[in-house]
Amino acid sequence: MKQGKFLHLLTMTALLAVGTLLFSACSNDDDVPEVITEDANFALSLAYQGTDGNFTYYTVLFEDVMSGSLSAVGQGIDHLGYYTYNKIDDRIYATGGFELTDIIALEKNTAGELVETGGNSSFGNSLQDIVETEDGMLVAIEMASSSDVITLHRIDAETITTESTVNTAVSEITDLSGAAYSGMVQSGDFLFVSYYISDPATYATAHTDLAQVAVFSYPDLQFVKIIEDDRTGPVGGFGTKSGLIKDESGNVYALSHSNPANGFSQFTKDPAILRINSGDSEFDNNYIFDFNTVTDSLTTAHLVYLGNDKVFVEMNSADRREQSAWADGPLKPAVLDLSEKTINYISGVPEHSGLGRKLAATSLYDGQHIYLVVPEDVNSYVYQIDPVNYTATKGAEVQANFTAGFFKF
Repeated sequence: MKQGKFLHLLTMTALLAVGTLLFSACSNDDDVPEVITEDANFALSLAYQGTDGNFTYYTVLFEDVMSGSLSAVGQGIDHLGYYTYNKIDDRIYATGGFELTDIIALEKNTAGELVETGGNSSFGNSLQDIVETEDGMLVAIEMASSSDVITLHRIDAETITTESTVNTAVSEITDLSGAAYSGMVQSGDFLFVSYYISDPATYATAHTDLAQVAVFSYPDLQFVKIIEDDRTGPVGGFGTKSGLIKDESGNVYALSHSNPANGFSQFTKDPAILRINSGDSEFDNNYIFDFNTVTDSLTTAHLVYLGNDKVFVEMNSADRREQSAWADGPLKPAVLDLSEKTINYISGVPEHSGLGRKLAATSLYDGQHIYLVVPEDVNSYVYQIDPVNYTATKGAEVQANFTAGFFKF
């Protein structure tokens, strides 16, 4: 399956040996007691591959992520499957992959322990994503390239119960088969969903001449229209879920890259970022951030909004003509300025492979520093990044096959 193409990056012999050992240790929670202190405010969701080839995720609290080693041996809350994690306010929401169709919330109790709630709302299919809305609710989406229906759910964030559900036929969105989800944000009266066309059998992307975003009303979740822009190609790509981001003013930015390393079999337009101004439901014809003007034909599939027009990205340091299919790399962190249309690379972080996952979940921005787990040969390490001075400090070793989430309470 597609996600296996990304996971092959994680199955080097040494990593598998570490993962299998730790998975076995984690299976017996009596081996090492869990030690929680009130100062353990960092949380990492660590993935380990078992002898059967399946991954189990353990979400664990840590007091310090800049020294020693981090592992889930004997501790943490486990989830079997291919989970996606999103931290919204004081909760981490885990949405299931494979055949799991629920939402599970993780939070710290008054004793400082990580506890699990939710799991009572089950959906027809695995949720592709979940986002916070401006009125404090959640919106979740079921959308797969093999499905002929897009389902949106408006969910009470506190009780994790579904308030409303709306189905929209894919035929309303496109007359092509294979509409694949790539990003979602809510701004004002609208919910924006980005997508690209991916053949559900071969994953080929034969349609790369347009940026397209579906517009829904909010809070009604009714389909309104499709907006298009031929200045660049499709918005987003496989797995990264970062096709759309929103700034503090409600402006929505759409990322187009058409990277072979992130699920595209071809590219026909230059990579760029477009904008939908706050309150509008059309692309701004006067705004385009053309990557070729600042990167010499390089691009990114990963971005996280930091604030004040600054965006943390993982740039693919290979030209699209030289990228390996589904490789999600090689990557180099940087900070973009959406207003000035500039890029500054972070020094001190080695070039590395990515995970083909949502950067907003696998990195942490605490308002001062960005924390990112970087694989280096066999081992992975935490890097603390200063997004103002564009420098990085190497931290703790992470003993896991990969990191599925990085959060702070």
